[in-house]
Amino acid sequence: MKNVTRNLCLRLAIVGWAYSLMGGLALAAPDSLETDLNSLALPANAAPVAVSSERLYSVQDRYSQLTNRSEISLGGSNNFTADAYVQSQEIDLSYRYYISNRWFLGASGAYVFNSLSSAGTRLVAEQHILPDMAYVKYRGDLMGGFNIFYGKFRATMDEVFYFDQYVALGPGVVNLDTGTAPAGVADVGFSFWFGRKISARLGVKDYIFNEQRTLTKGVVNNFLGHLDVGILL
Repeated sequence: MKNVTRNLCLRLAIVGWAYSLMGGLALAAPDSLETDLNSLALPANAAPVAVSSERLYSVQDRYSQLTNRSEISLGGSNNFTADAYVQSQEIDLSYRYYISNRWFLGASGAYVFNSLSSAGTRLVAEQHILPDMAYVKYRGDLMGGFNIFYGKFRATMDEVFYFDQYVALGPGVVNLDTGTAPAGVADVGFSFWFGRKISARLGVKDYIFNEQRTLTKGVVNNFLGHLDVGILL
């Protein structure tokens, strides 16, 4: 009987000790968990230590703002639809003022370099005939433009450049060897931004005008592929 009583008391003591231990753990757990969570908390705008800077990707409206800024660019172009007897390349200077990140106004002027093509040279050399043609000496235009969308390319983990696809329309003037003609001008392409100051522009510009040639005349399109490098002020 004494053994039974002793065993019962021992078991009750073990159960009481177990309940006391569990209660102590239950009371300590919230504090321990809260302490652990606080130790993991990050300051505002800070990245976790385990995440390297190369893996972070930030979404930006625009890296370099354009609103109320000016752009000056210098470039060259090739006339892909010049007269069959003429080859034309030109150098141009452009100025743009950005009303906002989307809208801009621009003015440009170009000096044109002309030379006879192989067909024109052969016609003069073999038949001693001057082609019925006209060639452009100068161009100029005033245009309003719109950046359709903005994006960016990541060249490497550390190098990123940004771009806009743009379209622009406006009036222009074409000075030919036979006189001067008004023109309608359209320009479409991409402008690329390197950092906050440097720009490059790749596009196609179309001048449509009434061309007065030596003997005939007619409406023509001059499609110019152009590349410009500029600076933002």
